[in-house]
Amino acid sequence: MRYLLAKRQTGFTLIEVMVALAILAVVAVAASRASSAYLNSVDVLRTSTLAHFVAQNIAADIRIQQSIIKANSTQTLNSQGREWQVVMSVSDTAIPATPALNQVNIRVAPIIDSQVRNAVTDIDILIADTTQDTGSLDLAGISNSGARL
Repeated sequence: MRYLLAKRQTGFTLIEVMVALAILAVVAVAASRASSAYLNSVDVLRTSTLAHFVAQNIAADIRIQQSIIKANSTQTLNSQGREWQVVMSVSDTAIPATPALNQVNIRVAPIIDSQVRNAVTDIDILIADTTQDTGSLDLAGISNSGARL
């Protein structure tokens, strides 16, 4: 009789199996959420990197063509295998007495499912208008608040 009882107690009970399956399910859900968050962050970084490439390409085109941009503009383009909205905003520079310099902000936003998303990158470039007199820059009136030249 003792031999039968000892043999009968060597397996797993149904409760032990259910507890093990519950633990496995919790671990599987946590791993699934972690991998989903990782894939989402990789996609965000990839979109940001591609948008920065698009902005740099537009800045390079402006410099190569020596274009003078006088007004704000918005355009849609297909680059890097995606569709993008590019907004160029022209503003006066912070440098006084230099009307020949324009500061252009280039903002790039992805277009997903025909909807423009938030801008993921923006860069500022300076464009020189060679047809205007550049004037002179007077640094004597600018305080350097502890900066050494």
